[in-house]
Amino acid sequence: MKKFFLALSFSLFVCCFIPFKNANGQFLKKIKNEVKNRAENNIIHKAGNATDRAIDNTVNSTTNDKTQKEGTTAVNAGNPKTDDNLSKNTVVTKTADYKNYDFVPGDKIIFEPDLSTEPDAELPARFIIKKGNSEIQTFEGEKILHLQKDGQTTVAPLMSSENYLPEQFTLEFDMMYENDEGAYFRYVSDFNVNFRQRGDENYSGYPLYRFKIDGTSRAVFGDRNTSSVSFPDDLTKSIVGNTWHHIAIYVRKNIGKAYIDGYRVVATNTLPVGAAKVDIKADRYGIKIKNVRLAAGGDDKYNKIVTDGKFITHGILFDVNKSSIKPESMGALNEITKLMKEHADLKFEIDGHTDSDGNDDANMKLSQSRADAVKAQLVKMGIDESRLTAKGFGETKPIDKNDNAEGKANNRRVEFVKI
Repeated sequence: MKKFFLALSFSLFVCCFIPFKNANGQFLKKIKNEVKNRAENNIIHKAGNATDRAIDNTVNSTTNDKTQKEGTTAVNAGNPKTDDNLSKNTVVTKTADYKNYDFVPGDKIIFEPDLSTEPDAELPARFIIKKGNSEIQTFEGEKILHLQKDGQTTVAPLMSSENYLPEQFTLEFDMMYENDEGAYFRYVSDFNVNFRQRGDENYSGYPLYRFKIDGTSRAVFGDRNTSSVSFPDDLTKSIVGNTWHHIAIYVRKNIGKAYIDGYRVVATNTLPVGAAKVDIKADRYGIKIKNVRLAAGGDDKYNKIVTDGKFITHGILFDVNKSSIKPESMGALNEITKLMKEHADLKFEIDGHTDSDGNDDANMKLSQSRADAVKAQLVKMGIDESRLTAKGFGETKPIDKNDNAEGKANNRRVEFVKI
């Protein structure tokens, strides 16, 4: 009997201890995997929730800088000379590539996040992650928003209301596919900008309407019944992974136009009205995003001249801390050139303005050099130099607050004052 109880006790010990040991091992394994997963993807949470600092500290100590060097788009407006430091895969875009560009951004910026101060491998501060995984990364020396591949990752602007899209608005950003599969990429790469009604939280479902890049050769802009439109051959050849592309979208009620780089790829007058919010969605491939700008309005410039004696444009863009004009500025410059050619009596003082960041004197000089650059470009486009003057005001004449990203973006502007 004694031997029986000893055997029974040993059996119970084995039965209890081994599951406990296995469960404990599984628990430790889960923690290890959680740390590993967060190091790679920075696990998704709802906006406003605090992250687990213990795991985040481990992530910060184990996450490696995975910055890629495959290629980028170098903007060298009006100057075909390339930078000797650019990689051999770099695509150089010039203003000539945007010769017929007619996209003009809205005149009131309502969302333009500054990613420059956000830490790597952290969740983005100005975007809500609706699906999949996304984080801030450093790429080619600047901060970008990274959308994880294979998760249908979806991000949306973090706004105070979900009903922030006006009847007339523009959306711009630069995007890069992460393509490591060669020719197969062209058949399975999809990218969506979705426009949704208020209250629509079904991010797996079809939105009110969308702009979709379908593979590398077609686009869709409309509701679920809209047919796709083929790209020009040159654009189809240029849409590849690991290069930057500029996306621009214009909407006014039921009218929509969408652009990729210097091409207007689709225009429609059948958009459903009532879009309240927007989100960006990756699919099979990882996506890099930067320079996001959402702007309202876009009044007729000649009417502004008649009523106010001037107009403001945020469509003339410059490289950071430089006076070199970005190619996507050609839409605004083409519009101004056309206006001045149609109204030969118009003469303008071109006023350059900056935000309050940086040194006052440096901002003054920068704004003057930018105003001079705009004048030189308009003269190059056929406007007589005698009709233009240029003056820089630095940060001395703000039109918005300088305590947030959107206010600073509104203050960085070019004004055309009638003389």
